[in-house]
Formats: sequence, C-alpha cells, structure tokens
Amino acid sequence: MSAAASERDRVSVWLCITALCVGGAEQTLVDLANALDTDRYDVTVWTIFETGPLKADLKSDVTVRSLTARGVVENGSVAAATTPLAYVRAVTAFCYFAAVERPDIVHSFLLFDNLLARLAGLCSPATVVTGVRAVPDEPPATRAALDRLTIGLSDRIVSNSRAGAQLAVERGAAPETVSVVHNGRHIPTYRDASADAVRAELGIDDSELVVGTVGRLLERKGHFELVAAWAQVEQTHPDARLVFVGDGQDRAEIEAHARELGCADSIDFLGTRRDVPQLLAAMDVFAFPSHFEGLPGAVIEAMAAGRPIVATPVDGTAELLDSYHTGLFVSPDAPDELAWALTRLLDTPRLRESLGAAAQRRAGEDFAIDSMVSEFEALYRDIEPAEPKPRAAVS
Repeated sequence: MSAAASERDRVSVWLCITALCVGGAEQTLVDLANALDTDRYDVTVWTIFETGPLKADLKSDVTVRSLTARGVVENGSVAAATTPLAYVRAVTAFCYFAAVERPDIVHSFLLFDNLLARLAGLCSPATVVTGVRAVPDEPPATRAALDRLTIGLSDRIVSNSRAGAQLAVERGAAPETVSVVHNGRHIPTYRDASADAVRAELGIDDSELVVGTVGRLLERKGHFELVAAWAQVEQTHPDARLVFVGDGQDRAEIEAHARELGCADSIDFLGTRRDVPQLLAAMDVFAFPSHFEGLPGAVIEAMAAGRPIVATPVDGTAELLDSYHTGLFVSPDAPDELAWALTRLLDTPRLRESLGAAAQRRAGEDFAIDSMVSEFEALYRDIEPAEPKPRAAVS
C-alpha cells in the first residue's frame, strides 16, 4: 500500500484548544494526542493562539496548526487576543480549512473552541465532538447563552465529570448525545517521583512539613481562602511551608493578601513549573479549595502521588474523593474549616499516610491515562465514518 493510500485510510481527528498553555484541559489534550493509535488516526492539534509551552510535549508525528498570532499573555496564560478581529479571523480561517480539508472528526475542549468546532461543522461533513470541562457556579451570562444557542450543533458532547454531563443536558443537549470520559494521568510518573531535588532547591529539611497546591492562580480556585487559612495554620506550625505551583491573573493579589495577613514569609510562589511530579512528592499535604471544577487533573495527580488531600466537594472533585477515605472535604469559601483540616493532617501522620495510600490506589484503578484514551477511541469508533472522507492535500 502506498503512503498516500495509507494516509487516506486513516481517520483524521482535529483536536482544538485555545492555546497550549499549562492547564488541565490542555494537558488532557496533549496526553490524548500523543496516545491515539497512529495506525488508525491522523491527529492534528489546532490552537487559536500560537502561545503554548505544552507544544514541546507533543510527539513529532502530531501536527500543530495555529489560527492567529500570539495572544496577550498575563502570568502564563493567554488573557486576550491582541485585537478583537483576531477572533473573527480565527473563526473564518478554521471554517475555511474545515470546508476544504474535510476532517472526519473535530473535537474541542473549551467554550470558544466548542463554538469554533460547531461552526466548522456547518461548513464541512465533520462529526463534531465538543467538551464540558468545568461547571461554573455563576457562569457569565453571555457565555452561557452562546453555549445554549449552539449546543445543538454538536454531534456528541463529552464531559470529564457527571456534573458536567448534567450541565450539558440542562443547556439543551439531547441526553443520548452526552457521555462522560474521566481525565487520566500516567500514574507511575507521579507515584515514583523523588522529592529530594525539590526539597533541596527550596531549602526544606526532612523535619519540615509542606502544604502545597497546583493550579492557575485564580480567585475561583480558592487561593485567597487558602492564604487566610494558612495565617491560622502557621500559628501552631511556624516551621511549616505553603507552596503555590502555577501562575495566573490573580497572582499579584494573592501575594498581596499573604503580606496583609502577615504570613508571606512562610509561602513560596513558584510560578509555572514542569516538574510537578517531583513537587507533589515534596508535599506532605495537598490543598485544593476550589469554588467549582470539572474533573480536576491536579487532584488526580495528587492522588497518583499518594498525597493526603483537603478539598471542596464541588462538581467533579466530589467524584474523585471520598471524605475520610481518600481525602478531607471542607466547605467552599470557608477558611476556618480549611485551617482546621490542614492542621489536623499536619498533626496526624497516620491519617496522612492512610488517606494518601487510599487515594493512590483509587487513582491507579480508575484514572489511568490508558483508560481515558481507550474510552475516547471507543467514542471515535462509534462516530467515525465507514470510509474516511476524501480530503484536500495540505501544502
């Protein structure tokens, strides 16, 4: 069989994301693109913005194409386009490429990507798969309205949580078109990581306890409550450290909050890091007091690392953890409760050990990356055409 014939026999999958910045949805896309069966699928990753440190993590046989130039970057994330016209150009260009190149499947993950994919479906015979990655407690009215208006253009909708699937149905999706595929991670990467280099870098000796969190520094992630709780925790644990891993638009305000409460000296803001497994290994307790979530990859990673977790029982997080079995739950926006739970874990090594071990077992059983990829491939087999569509060559 010629190379050209073999190429035509493969099913073309376009995976769409705003940018390949560091984040949960972005990491899931990268893991999926790298793991899809290349004998069956021809994978292209489309980004709206060229910005993307995760691009380096994609395998060489995954094509990456961008629709606009670099966006406005603030604290590690794309905050906006350099001009509003960039969004119009992105939509026009993507619809044109879809009409000409006729991909078999267009699979998007986030809100604007979903809108892009749905419009492309009007211009091409592609099967459109869109995603639900978070369940906002107070979604912006315009975004929610756009989602409701266009949700019927999706052929299939995949949420990473049951809560997200319910949200899609509430917004007008036919229940039979909605499914759940949980996020997955490569468990051994986190289970087997060493803490030695990170603790040496941060000057943390073996006797010091570390509480940490990983994620974008945003108000909705509960980071202001975490700082407020820490001001209480350090009163009884003056030698403990709090570590923030990640960046985001609210970083300056969170740092200022720590200074106002007088606890900044015991807090490290490390910014975006590529050694998250080693950082998790250096933590004694993982905190995740988010206000709303989809199915947070950061919590799965902490589970895989065997960390005891304090979290809020919101949306997908409640699907990951069982209170007093694999973690401790506290109410959202409740720094006093959060301080109590963190203090209890810092005071109780046996509880830390039992919660961490149970969380690690659950991660290995239910949230391995192989399971996630298998479920997506099963979905693609269900919706892919009997014969791949003829497509124009890409110059």
